[in-house]
Amino acid sequence: MSACLALQEPIKVAYLGPEGTFSHAAARSFFGLAAAYCEAATFEGVFDAVARRQAQDGVVPIENSTEGSVSNAADALVANDLLVRAEFELEVSQCLLTRAPNFAAIERVYSHPQPLGQCRVWLAKNLGSAVLVHSASTAAAVREAVNDPGGAAIASRLASELYGLSIMRERIQDHPENFTRFIVISENDAARTGDDKTTIAFSLSDGQGRGALLRALTVLDEEGINLCRIESRPSREKPWDYVFLAEMLGHREDANVARVMARLRDKCPMVKHLGSYPRARRA
Repeated sequence: MSACLALQEPIKVAYLGPEGTFSHAAARSFFGLAAAYCEAATFEGVFDAVARRQAQDGVVPIENSTEGSVSNAADALVANDLLVRAEFELEVSQCLLTRAPNFAAIERVYSHPQPLGQCRVWLAKNLGSAVLVHSASTAAAVREAVNDPGGAAIASRLASELYGLSIMRERIQDHPENFTRFIVISENDAARTGDDKTTIAFSLSDGQGRGALLRALTVLDEEGINLCRIESRPSREKPWDYVFLAEMLGHREDANVARVMARLRDKCPMVKHLGSYPRARRA
């Protein structure tokens, strides 16, 4: 009986809260309304909820088509022992929410740094004198703006509906096609599908000399691996020491990906597998 009841329990999913963030909307679009959702105050909190088994999965943004890498999420991925088991894209439409009657009455604009960056040009043209205030999330920004007669928030339509703050303008992002790529983190990654990606982290040491990164990347080329994306992040071990976060086509069970991992371990002080998962296809 307990086994049957366990099967009926909804999957628990952690996301950057509070309710109404784009992470919340992304989690609902991927897992549906049958899942149980728990909010975290930070990206690190999402990872911690999964690591403590308070949730089976977590959803975090990893990259935006306009602003690039979501650095805090990337750092948390490298720092933790969880794995990416899925990726998906969500079209992001930024809205200006406010109680103010017009642009001239808006003195402050609240939002997370990512949406503020995605609307940088629009803000300069339309609200150039307003103070931009960084918030922990877009939903937290809406909560600030609700209680500020001279405030506005950049957030989602969902946040407007949840918190009752009117939309003054929609689609204010600088680029009409604005997508955020999200990852699903869990204790395990995904089974091989034949159309997969693998994310790894690796480091290089000062003693490896000139061309160390080139030699590491040559391994991928020699094994016929398509490198989709690479970025460097501070290692936090010592100043000016970096970790490279790389995404490649293929699954860890593919022979050439396995050889790449083995060969990199011979060349790099640290190589960490961060998950293999089905490649996202834009709808």
